Amino acid sequence: MNDASKLGRELTYEIADGLAQASSLILELRIALRLAAKPGDQHADEDRLEQLENQLDQMVILFRAYGIYLLGQAAQAPIAEINDAIAHARQNLKKVTDLKHHITTATRLVELGAAILSRDPLAMVKAARSLHS
Repeated sequence: MNDASKLGRELTYEIADGLAQASSLILELRIALRLAAKPGDQHADEDRLEQLENQLDQMVILFRAYGIYLLGQAAQAPIAEINDAIAHARQNLKKVTDLKHHITTATRLVELGAAILSRDPLAMVKAARSLHS
């Protein structure tokens, strides 16, 4: 059993690009919220979205710069599930209008990125599946 394997450049970029596209959708939502806001409106939700967007952007940079290392053969199986979960999240960000749902989706994307960075296949699967719930 090999201890660590680096995902190929194509798979790494596929994951990074999916997260980057989700981050862009969050940015678009934040801009729309800011433009629609009235003077004196609370911006806590926008601030939270901005934090999550920044976290996603940082993960994308790490994935692109250093690749993604996964431990053992068992870690290879969740890749399709990860990509599917990211695609599902992007679709939710595009069509759902509830701000709290956007924050939840963005939070779960950050959790997925953290799970990938942790190299724990079970955490990756759990985080990917939480995006579908």
